[in-house]
Amino acid sequence: MLITNDERRDFRRMAIEAAATITIGDTQLQGTCKDLSSTGMLVELNEAYLNPEDIVQIVLSTHDSRFPPLDVEARIVRVSEEDGMFIVATEFLKVK
Repeated sequence: MLITNDERRDFRRMAIEAAATITIGDTQLQGTCKDLSSTGMLVELNEAYLNPEDIVQIVLSTHDSRFPPLDVEARIVRVSEEDGMFIVATEFLKVK
């Protein structure tokens, strides 16, 4: 795990690789969380039917029985495409 401290940010980010499920309405998108902070996460997806300001549910799997999955309500901040993948930046609104 890599912890970064970008001077422009108020919170530390952890570079991780963890399965993430984003749900919007009846649609579920499977992706990989690439970085996580106390206020949001960056998720890489093969496809994205998401737009800035969309409100979504995200479940981050831990695959470890000692730790329950992270389940949050989040706002989409940014969606970009890089090398055929969609990079989705989110801001946490509520941790469930």
